[in-house]
Amino acid sequence: MALDPSEELAFTEDDLEPVEAVLAELASSSSGWVNLSPEVEPGSEPPPRNFAVALFSARGDAVPLVTWTPPEQPGRRSTVGIEHGSGPKALARLAERELPLPAGWLKVVDHPRRGLVVTAPGDADPGDVLWWLLTAAHLLSPVPLTGDWLAKVYRR
Repeated sequence: MALDPSEELAFTEDDLEPVEAVLAELASSSSGWVNLSPEVEPGSEPPPRNFAVALFSARGDAVPLVTWTPPEQPGRRSTVGIEHGSGPKALARLAERELPLPAGWLKVVDHPRRGLVVTAPGDADPGDVLWWLLTAAHLLSPVPLTGDWLAKVYRR
């Protein structure tokens, strides 16, 4: 059964405050999660993937999907992820492009199909986490992104 988001929030990379506020709210309640979907530059949309190709492909979708989950308890680590279609060794490629994993963050998985999952310290600034995720999504996206995003907020 698919879940409907509690709230959808359109935002731009020039104004992250509304999303930062949602992340702080969910972190304080230790519940819910947020999915962030980017807008693709007009004319650069990837073609729909054939079901068989998608099923057996070693890569994820071309358009990245960013997910943020709060710590399960105050003081624990938040989990963040990026599904992307850019291939293996995403963390190494981000570091080569001068976006290393921030100090104190830990890699959980870096898989070409399932994506990149890391944890951030529970006291990490939501704005810093959000900035790193959006920047990483741009760098890992094989299609150009506009800087406009849709946050789907799921509250439990």
